[in-house]
Amino acid sequence: MKTVDAKGKLCPLPLIMTKKALNEIADNETLEILIDNETSMKNVTRFLADHGMNAHVEKKGNVFQLLVNKTGVVPESAAVGEYCEVENPIKSNLVIAFQRNRLGEGAEELGNILIKAFVNTLPEVTLKPKTLIFLNSGIFLALKDSLVLDSLKKMEENGVEVLVCGTCLDYYKKKEDLGVGKISNMYDILERLTKANSVVYP
Repeated sequence: MKTVDAKGKLCPLPLIMTKKALNEIADNETLEILIDNETSMKNVTRFLADHGMNAHVEKKGNVFQLLVNKTGVVPESAAVGEYCEVENPIKSNLVIAFQRNRLGEGAEELGNILIKAFVNTLPEVTLKPKTLIFLNSGIFLALKDSLVLDSLKKMEENGVEVLVCGTCLDYYKKKEDLGVGKISNMYDILERLTKANSVVYP
C-alpha cells in the first residue's frame, strides 16, 4: 500500500501529492493519505469523489487517515486548484507592523536571520494577518533586493494587504526600488492600526 504523507502541507500540495500517487499505483490498489488539516482533508475527499473514488476517513489524534481504492481515473489534465477551498485563512483584523528590517534587540546579524525566518514562515501560517505595514527601516524588507520578497509577494497574492510608508521610502530614496505592496500614507496606516483587533510589532 502506497502512502502519501501530506501532514503539515497546505492546499494545493495534498491534492498534487494525491494525484501523483494515484497515477503511480495500479487499478484497485489501495492508497493511504495522511493529512492533519481538516479543510485539506475535505478538499482531497471531494477531489477523489469527483473522479469516482470514495475515501474511507478515520481520525487518529490530529491526523486524518484516508484510505481509497483506485477505481477511477484521474486525467493528467485534471486541475487541483479549483478544489482549494479554505476556511477564512485571513484572521479577522490582525496587523503586523514592521518598524525595522531586523527582529529583536541584540546582535544585528542574529536580528537579520530572525526577521528572514519570521517573514518566510508567514505564508505557511493558517490564520494570516489582514495587513502588513512597513515603516522606517522596515521598508527595506519590501524592496526588490529583499531576501524575503518572494514570501511577501505570496502573502499579497493570498489576499493580505501590504502597505509601505511613502515618507519612509522618500527619506531613504528607495521609492523606485519598491518590490511589493502599495505606497501608503500615515492616515491609511493609522486607520489600519487603530481599527485592528491586534497589532504585532516584530
